[in-house]
Amino acid sequence: MTRATQTRREFLQTGATVGASLVIGFHLHRPAPGTFKPNAWLEVHPDGTVSIWTGRSEMGQGVKTAMPMIVAEELDVDWQTVRVVQADANPAYGDQMTVGSRSVQSGWEPLRKAGAAAREMLISAAALTWGVPPEACRAERGVVRHGASGRQLRYGQLTARAASLPVPENPPLKPPAEFRIVGTRVPRVDSADKVTGKARYGIDVRVPGMAFAAVARCPVFGGRVRRFDAAPALAIPGVLRVEQISRGVAVVAENTWAAFQGKKALQVEWDEGDTARWSSDGISRAFADAATHPGQSVRAIGDVDTALAGAARTVEAVYEAPYLAHACMEPMNCTAHVTNGKAEIWAPTQNPQGIQREAVRVLGFPVGAVTVHVTYLGGGFGRRGGPVDYANEAIELAAKVDRPVQVVWTREDDIQNGLYRPATYNLLRAGLDQTGRPVAWSHKLVGPDGASFMITRGADEVIYAIPNFRLERVTEDPGIPIAPWRGVGPSQNGFIVESFVDELAHV
Repeated sequence: MTRATQTRREFLQTGATVGASLVIGFHLHRPAPGTFKPNAWLEVHPDGTVSIWTGRSEMGQGVKTAMPMIVAEELDVDWQTVRVVQADANPAYGDQMTVGSRSVQSGWEPLRKAGAAAREMLISAAALTWGVPPEACRAERGVVRHGASGRQLRYGQLTARAASLPVPENPPLKPPAEFRIVGTRVPRVDSADKVTGKARYGIDVRVPGMAFAAVARCPVFGGRVRRFDAAPALAIPGVLRVEQISRGVAVVAENTWAAFQGKKALQVEWDEGDTARWSSDGISRAFADAATHPGQSVRAIGDVDTALAGAARTVEAVYEAPYLAHACMEPMNCTAHVTNGKAEIWAPTQNPQGIQREAVRVLGFPVGAVTVHVTYLGGGFGRRGGPVDYANEAIELAAKVDRPVQVVWTREDDIQNGLYRPATYNLLRAGLDQTGRPVAWSHKLVGPDGASFMITRGADEVIYAIPNFRLERVTEDPGIPIAPWRGVGPSQNGFIVESFVDELAHV
């Protein structure tokens, strides 16, 4: 995983006055070489409170608590006076994808530097006000103090003057031994709102005049609508209209219940396409057959075949991993309003810019005409990362109806029509010497087409000292859509590798 690294010049840029606030722009990931375009901002307000403007999403990982703690540690303020402001989709924020558990890891150093820079600027502003050297002043809990005279000024009283000063290129960071916030146990800032229902998730969005929709999708991936009869759905009280979109047939209603009932009543004839020939048993048989063919080498060390042939004992095992849905606690949903050449979208998403790009593609609007608001996510796990199918439906439908519309999936929709962790078939053989130590490891992994981090990661670097190692990959794709799932490849490969090691240990 890449850590955030940049030069001092790339990191810091001169503070600017916004009203009477002190604002510092900084990078939460590596910028393009030779450029400075901040993708996050720290603002110290005249009342002494602090805001961090960032494009990262909050989906239960605690960034709205962790980020304020990091900034407050260096800025030397009460961390509860620091808040994270959720940014809309905007190219100015760089890559807004929230994946890989990297928000805190990549933001650790930039956030510390931004807090330290603001602290030093406020100290300098106080020193100028009093006509004393900055070294004679210290910052402590939102106040700058002059030890010799006992004078003090609150941060809020210093922001306007601090904003006129250059940002220090090398602000001193606290040594970890002096941390008083980072490393402590604190309650998450949003826990109470989540427990009481005050926190607004995507499914909680309400816009004046909004309608609700449910989409009937083909039960077979890749299938299409052949024909449908809207009359039974329109007979349900509360159903307003029925519209065909690229992913199925949408029932628009005054509330979600009416939309769900209308969807059940809707009569659709599907052209199921080629994928209809597959079943779970059929996929398993196809994978097993594919395992009899040579695969693409992913990693090879030593001479596995010779070591297996000379082993005192060989062990063989097959492990199968199924397709798995993400099953986020909050069902997939998205709200969209398309009017007067502009689109406004509300979504619980790990990928706001992906939704923005999808709206540009579907509607033909310029990027500046598409606003994507990011709500809390009721779980993501990769389902709300790269894929934006749930947003595509709302965008298409909103372009057809003259009002905002919220598309809500049922749990059944989520399981049947989602994107999944890839299924795999794994044929493993190992050779042991006379003492029972492994001398050869052969792993043939069969699975669908997809990125290696979803398929082979976790199987490609066995941590055990085995002199002869081989991992082969064979692709057999049934056409079922896949997506990153929680810990990606290691979520299944960790089980497979360690289970086989356990079998070897019991020989």
